[in-house]
Amino acid sequence: MAIGIGLIAVAATNHSLQAQAINVPNYSFESQSGAGYPFGSNPSVDFWQKIAEPASFAFVSGGFPWYATAGVFVGTAPNSPNPYANLVGTQAGYILAFPQVTLFQDYNSSPGHDFNATYEVGKSYNLTIGIFGSSSLSPGSTLELSLYYRDNSDNKVTVGSTTVTYSLAAFPTNTPSLNLIDYTVNVPPVLAGDAWAGKNIGIQLESTIPLQLTSGRNWDIDNVRLTAVPEPTTITLLGLGLGGLLLARSNRRA
Repeated sequence: MAIGIGLIAVAATNHSLQAQAINVPNYSFESQSGAGYPFGSNPSVDFWQKIAEPASFAFVSGGFPWYATAGVFVGTAPNSPNPYANLVGTQAGYILAFPQVTLFQDYNSSPGHDFNATYEVGKSYNLTIGIFGSSSLSPGSTLELSLYYRDNSDNKVTVGSTTVTYSLAAFPTNTPSLNLIDYTVNVPPVLAGDAWAGKNIGIQLESTIPLQLTSGRNWDIDNVRLTAVPEPTTITLLGLGLGGLLLARSNRRA
């Protein structure tokens, strides 16, 4: 009977804890608005931060301003000649293909400290982002998606990452409508001894394009999703513990 109750509890716990969504501020890049700006693009983007201009940028920019290398744009017609069919809201974010162009956010960087999720022991983490590479990107251009934490010296330390590589096969344009393609970063269950256990979660998107492939063309991004998934062992222990409590309570009543 205890095992039966435990299994029922496991099933119920597994159903409710299978994936827990974590709110990412401005996850669909609706703020700030690109309406009224040239080409519907606004280099100002709420919550997401940019790194300081690297010294090397002057050699590859051709006079293009650093502040405009990432931002938001209106992704629906008529502002976008090829609107995305699976766009969330009316806007998306963009990162231009210059080395080190970055958008990131964490508890230390977010205005108002709205994004304060932490790496909890016993949970794995999945970051999923809709991506599309412009057909004018050089084949082999790369964009790195990562989850990180800050160490005691405030340095970003990567916990997990995925590299998106541009090719026409990966991002076809000969389709009736364009769709952002999901790419995912997976972090295995956090252990008590991991350096990032209990630390604030950071999300980063960085153009890692090789210098010789620099084009200044765009990666489009939208629908940033972060979920935490309890480790199965944790779920089982929780369920069996609940089953034991229910059985003990039943015995006392008998």
